[in-house]
Amino acid sequence: MAAFVLLPINLVSAETDELGYEYTPKKANEIDFSEGDFYVVPLSEGLRDEDTIYAVYDNSEVEKYEQSLPTLFASMPTKFSQYYSKSKWITRSGVVSLSLYPKKPAYQDPPGMAGAHLQKYRWKVVYDKHHKSLKWKNTASMKAQLHCHADYPKKYKTPWNIEPHRTESNYWKVVAKACNP
Repeated sequence: MAAFVLLPINLVSAETDELGYEYTPKKANEIDFSEGDFYVVPLSEGLRDEDTIYAVYDNSEVEKYEQSLPTLFASMPTKFSQYYSKSKWITRSGVVSLSLYPKKPAYQDPPGMAGAHLQKYRWKVVYDKHHKSLKWKNTASMKAQLHCHADYPKKYKTPWNIEPHRTESNYWKVVAKACNP
């Protein structure tokens, strides 16, 4: 009697960056922050649209990077004060927003794993500081809004206002609505 082993079919193939870390290439319109704990880095420079391909790094790959380079990692920004000068909850026209005042590491856009590391901490420090507030909700949408502000207006719009009442977490839909879908 023959035995068959069923292997899962991975519909999206992973690729490896120049440092050997795995990522999944995805178009901007295929990225949804409600689907897990990951970080996206554009694979090309210049203008971006819904077909722009991003390297999607799973959090486990970023952690592997941090563990493999403890000396380098120790010098990289990981504290709120390194990414933002301040933050505060505000209400404008009856809408609650978390206003963030970014510093350079919050909007830097290095390629590959270095970019994924900066994304992880620009988000993590905000989440750690504010997620216990009664005003915090719709985490995936807030994460998409934050990354949109860092990727597009960058330093040219301050503060970055991320709004917990918004529910859209598809990255491209957030970008298409100027970070506030």
